[in-house]
Amino acid sequence: MNRIHTTFAALVVVLTAAALPVRAQEHSHEGHEQHAQATDAATPSSQDWIPAEVRRVDAAQQKLTLKHGDIRHLDMPGMTMPFRLAPGVVSAAQLSAIKVGDKVEVRIESRDGAPTIVELRPATASN
Repeated sequence: MNRIHTTFAALVVVLTAAALPVRAQEHSHEGHEQHAQATDAATPSSQDWIPAEVRRVDAAQQKLTLKHGDIRHLDMPGMTMPFRLAPGVVSAAQLSAIKVGDKVEVRIESRDGAPTIVELRPATASN
């Protein structure tokens, strides 16, 4: 009888140990998918719209000086600085219509080592 209990206990231990890696792998995989989704949602990118206020318009140099919020994907805190406009972002007429004090939203990428405005729009009402 004692030998039966010992054999049964050994069998339970072996079966439990064999099942654990499968469970751990399934759980780990599920956790990875959830982590990846959360990471993707929280990852800052050049697709983020950055709130800003126009401080200076330099039409000749195709630059806007902006007081902007954090540019997380470039690890840049909010500050006031000039930005180049990428070709085609705004026409000459649109650029001349932009005035100091205008509230805008921009998308910025690093181009040739310089932060560059690649998209620009008027700020939304909530900004």
